[in-house]
Amino acid sequence: MFPTLGHLINYIFGTQINFPMPTYGFVLVMAFVTAGIVLNFGLRRKERLGFMGKHPSKILVSGPINYIDIFISSFFYFALFFKIVGIILNYDEFTKDINEYIFSLNGSWIAGLLAAAASIVWAYIKAKEKESPEPVFKDVELSAHQITINIVMVAALSGIIGAKLFDILENLGSFFNDPIGSLFSAGGFTFYGGLIAGSIAVVYYTRKRNINTLHLIDAAAPSILAAYAVGRMACMLSGDGCWGIPNPEIKPEWLAMLPDWMWAYDFPHNVINEGVKMSGCHGDYCHMLNVPVFPTPFYESSLSAMFFLFIWFIQNKVKAPGTMFFIALMLNGITRFFVEKIRVNNVYSIGSANITQAEIISTILVIIGIVGIILLRRFYRLGKIK
Repeated sequence: MFPTLGHLINYIFGTQINFPMPTYGFVLVMAFVTAGIVLNFGLRRKERLGFMGKHPSKILVSGPINYIDIFISSFFYFALFFKIVGIILNYDEFTKDINEYIFSLNGSWIAGLLAAAASIVWAYIKAKEKESPEPVFKDVELSAHQITINIVMVAALSGIIGAKLFDILENLGSFFNDPIGSLFSAGGFTFYGGLIAGSIAVVYYTRKRNINTLHLIDAAAPSILAAYAVGRMACMLSGDGCWGIPNPEIKPEWLAMLPDWMWAYDFPHNVINEGVKMSGCHGDYCHMLNVPVFPTPFYESSLSAMFFLFIWFIQNKVKAPGTMFFIALMLNGITRFFVEKIRVNNVYSIGSANITQAEIISTILVIIGIVGIILLRRFYRLGKIK
């Protein structure tokens, strides 16, 4: 496993560098980048087909100097340079515990204050150039793909909050034992929490800009599956505990062509130090599982990648707008439901049945997907949507 990017770089290139950036966080960022790229292609496709036109927007041309914005901007630059320069000057301290250093008051005060001062001067000069007694706006028209970054940022921020909230709800015991540690841990995110919160926030944001919701979610369907495929590799590469149940069985003959780790894996050097101590290993990440488990993140990532390709290549054949999104929901729900059968998870007892949160949500998503497909196809045939 590769708990940090340094471990991954050293494994690939045979180096011995100390680069403590968490692999989990980096891959999650790459998941959002992937979502943005795929979404941009999807929006451009919709625009070429004439389904999504330009929407009116306003750009501030001039106005009174906004000192609050100048202060907020200066604070951002202070925090950024305070930490970055502090990390450079105290790299050894930073590598000992990244989270503790980032959320501490350690850093370079001189660099932070200089950056803040420079930001204030620069922002004031630029604001002075556009100063006028009253705000003056210019009406412009923007295409949906031109605000892809905005959409991804809305999805990312709301999605992270939703993912963390759902994880807390799923692990209330751990949260009450260590609230601060749970809130600021590098892991501990529930995909469906992020999907639900992100979807609501994006729909709200784009409706305010008069962007057609059905065609938007159609364009977003492949990006959701692509982001999920990349994001699940964060769990696989770092070994964050999101793995399957023990699988001590010998790999079947019909799977002989596959690497052993695809059948059962002991997640050496996992980021949560779960399992037994590895002999001859020194450092922070020296544990491996004493019994191999199903590498469920790899299964989910692989299936999501295949479903992404499936969605991408059939989208020209599906006419009812919005249908692709509900197909994606249904496929993801089916995948997650069956993977749950071999995955470690918190179990709820409902009557005589034992079921996990993800099983409940994935079942609901499958039902919503089927109902959504049926209704949209019917509305399209009746001419109520186009």
